[in-house]
Amino acid sequence: MKNVTQDKEFCSYAGLIFCLAAIMAILMLIAVLPAWAEDGEADKVDTQIGDIVVTATKMSTEVDKIPTNITVITREDLEKYPGHSSALTVLKEANIPGLYFPLSGGGGRHTPGMSARGNEISSWGVKVMINGVEFNRGNGYIKPGRLAIHDVERIEVTKTPSAEHGDTAFGGVINIITRKAKEFVEAKAGLAFTSLGGGNGYSVINGTQGSWDYYLDASMVREDLYQDGAYYDTNNVYTKVDYSLNDDAQLTFHGSFSDLKGIYNTGLTREQFDEDPSQTPPDAGSDKYYEEEQKLGALVYKQQLGAHELMGKMELQASDYKMYYNGLIDGEAWQAHPEVSMTFNHDIGGMANKFVVGTEYRYHEVDTKTYTASSFSDVGALNKSFTRKDISYAGYLQDELLITNALTVSTGIRYDYFDLEQTAHTASSSAWEQEKGDFSPKLGFTYQLCDQVNLFAGFNSGIKSPIRIPQTWTNGELDPEKMRAYEVGLRGFLSDGLDYNIALFWQEVEDKFVRESADPDAVYENAGSTSSKGVELGVNARLPHGFYASTSFTYQKSEFDEFVSRGVDYSGKNMVGVPDIMFSFKLGYANRMLGDISINPVYTGKRYFNYANTNEDDAFWVLNARYAKTIGRFELYVAANNLFDESAVGSGSGNPGNESLYPITGFNTVVGLNAKF
Repeated sequence: MKNVTQDKEFCSYAGLIFCLAAIMAILMLIAVLPAWAEDGEADKVDTQIGDIVVTATKMSTEVDKIPTNITVITREDLEKYPGHSSALTVLKEANIPGLYFPLSGGGGRHTPGMSARGNEISSWGVKVMINGVEFNRGNGYIKPGRLAIHDVERIEVTKTPSAEHGDTAFGGVINIITRKAKEFVEAKAGLAFTSLGGGNGYSVINGTQGSWDYYLDASMVREDLYQDGAYYDTNNVYTKVDYSLNDDAQLTFHGSFSDLKGIYNTGLTREQFDEDPSQTPPDAGSDKYYEEEQKLGALVYKQQLGAHELMGKMELQASDYKMYYNGLIDGEAWQAHPEVSMTFNHDIGGMANKFVVGTEYRYHEVDTKTYTASSFSDVGALNKSFTRKDISYAGYLQDELLITNALTVSTGIRYDYFDLEQTAHTASSSAWEQEKGDFSPKLGFTYQLCDQVNLFAGFNSGIKSPIRIPQTWTNGELDPEKMRAYEVGLRGFLSDGLDYNIALFWQEVEDKFVRESADPDAVYENAGSTSSKGVELGVNARLPHGFYASTSFTYQKSEFDEFVSRGVDYSGKNMVGVPDIMFSFKLGYANRMLGDISINPVYTGKRYFNYANTNEDDAFWVLNARYAKTIGRFELYVAANNLFDESAVGSGSGNPGNESLYPITGFNTVVGLNAKF
């Protein structure tokens, strides 16, 4: 008779085989459907891979020249996801191959935790930008409320460390590009309500006139979360103003303000989770209250110098926050981040060449106080106070050489130097200093085999400063993380309206940041080495008669290669929270009379929630559905999430009997109305 472990392994492999079989069936269906009918398709124009120009790599280049499996979500695709209050929640539903968002967490559906290609799930591992301006806090942390952008042209996503962007982009880059208006005044607004309670609303005004372009997005969210008593309230304003000084020079101002408050979802023991995953334990409720205010201002200058371009940028950010986590944490932070780069466009021996050289500086200061407290409002004595200063210098080179019309070679290197200092203001605080530096090289190529096949392969590397972790659990002895990432893949268009991408990836991390345990006072340490290997696949199809479909599949093996903590050897164990399989499929139908309806089943594989892999949760399915109907300038939509009210753990930590498990959100609906003016 098979034991329990064998049964679980069998279920895991069965899930993998089922997902692969489903993908094959979908591909076979898509392959025969183009011959189904040709009527009604003649007026549609396809956007080929090479037609899309992106800027996530700090140079404007075509997608088919980028040696990594970049994902670009176009405006047409984004319009299939009405009702989202943040660009990150759109990315969750888009099910991008290789990118994992837990379906829950401390902040409910607004949690920013993510994992790229098997990396640690965190809120500070990916660089997120709006129109090229960084929106991560100084320690790398990102809040979805700051990304409440509702008139988006495209979203660019890379999932490898970036030698151009440095340690804030250790797990990749997400660049959100807002739409540029064609008229003097264009506007849209929307309002939505959720079955959990509350809702969100927004308004956008943008336009162009002569030398001026402007964009203003204001929004608010007042939503209850899945667990009893938890909620999320935020207000957000983002603006961008462009002014063309002349035909060759442009000045752009970016401004952002957001404030948020709420009560986080509460971690449950396994017994509490099994009893009622939506409960909040009686002694937890108001203890999870937090509030935060964030401000950003940036000025970007671009000057065309013949075929070349000079760019200068200054970003300033400030934040104030308070939260209860086994005591009250009261902090404020600010940072200044100037950057200058020069892009040279010139030929080398008849070959087109694009060369970028740049430098940047970052000053980041954090003042933190912690108090003994039994809740957010019942505060006792000060027990720790410190100031942390993070100064970094960086220089980078990047080159893109078109050896032939088909073959492009990309190279780059970056050097980061960190000067870190923590000054103690109380006897119980620790003081330390660090000075670290390292190089991050990259090398890749793309080759256009034919109109339908674009081959790419690349090596990327990156480092992450110890400052990119929450200061509550800091450790002055940490070394920077170092990653080496390899990939090879194919992408292209097989026919009109059918595109695909597939990539094999292998990533190695040395000196991985991990907490010693889930105990509240546990600090971070370097975990030796980790690795993740896998394959990712994405297919998108626009089918005859108004049908459309897409599928996303990722298989990954993420584990600790070498990790000993507190005398226990966890080498060979799986990374915490990272699923082995991710699969989704979307099938939709759009008709001017009937509207747009789609279904979206999502499969998440097995996950482990502690280093010993003794706290685990099995794979599960969630089924989502969406309907939208446009009438003139108005769009009415209904979204139903987790239709069968599946109960599963979204994220967690701790050992059996001492778990902190966060459930996925049960069945819920969103009803909303958008209007264009």
